[in-house]
Amino acid sequence: MADIALQTRIDSTPETVYRALSTAEGVAGWFTTGAEIGEGVGALHRLSFPDAPMTWDFRIDQAEPGKRLAQTVVAGPPQWVGTELLYSLEAHPEGGTVVRFDHTGFAKIDDMFREVTMGWAGMFMRLKEYVETGTPVPHFTV
Repeated sequence: MADIALQTRIDSTPETVYRALSTAEGVAGWFTTGAEIGEGVGALHRLSFPDAPMTWDFRIDQAEPGKRLAQTVVAGPPQWVGTELLYSLEAHPEGGTVVRFDHTGFAKIDDMFREVTMGWAGMFMRLKEYVETGTPVPHFTV
């Protein structure tokens, strides 16, 4: 199995970062404007992307506002289905929030895995910018 692990510090509260990860307005602010976001365990985050023939559906497995959001990919590209995403949020002692992100369960390290790794790194720079400035900077506009 191949796993992605990233970490960044965002100059904002864990609750604000969590809203950017767990609400339609938040996800549209940094990830994709094609975001239908359900709330609570068992609900789906259904994401659309330009020129993509299907949605990526992430089922919420754990939702602890300001602390943790865990999801499983249940629809999308075959290489993604069954992978898991975990966002862990922790207040930093000097201010802001440490965001730890794991996207686990890829079958192998291949070109797609490398592209996804780079993609997530870029997305997290957008998440940081959006949360710190309040100005939407979605990577994908649908």
